[in-house]
Amino acid sequence: MNSLEGITLAFSSLYQIGDSQNINALSKAYAVQREKEFFLTSEGNFDSEVFTSPIELPRINPDIRVNRLNLCPIKVNNIYIRATAFSSIIHIGNTSNVYMEARVKNIRQLESKEGGEPPQTIETIESPD
Repeated sequence: MNSLEGITLAFSSLYQIGDSQNINALSKAYAVQREKEFFLTSEGNFDSEVFTSPIELPRINPDIRVNRLNLCPIKVNNIYIRATAFSSIIHIGNTSNVYMEARVKNIRQLESKEGGEPPQTIETIESPD
């Protein structure tokens, strides 16, 4: 590889050039979108089931054997990456173990229509006293 060009690298992202043994990336996000703009400093926590429930991983079969013969290795001249974000990894090389996890909780709060019923909400966020 002759060149790697990236414009944006943000939010726990990584460019890894070369071999690695383990890659472990984790991203948790709590996003609240509202029609009316205001921000409560104490809102949101990561106690929700979205963030705490275990993820069942498939069993790894260690009996798999792979034989390779690279008669014509991969050659790349240039790589252009527009953006890398939220625990993404651009990895150029070999790795043995990769574990990547992203958990996002999205909440949308809509205003009531005039004279109408309030919008249905699944979850409410309490204001601090």
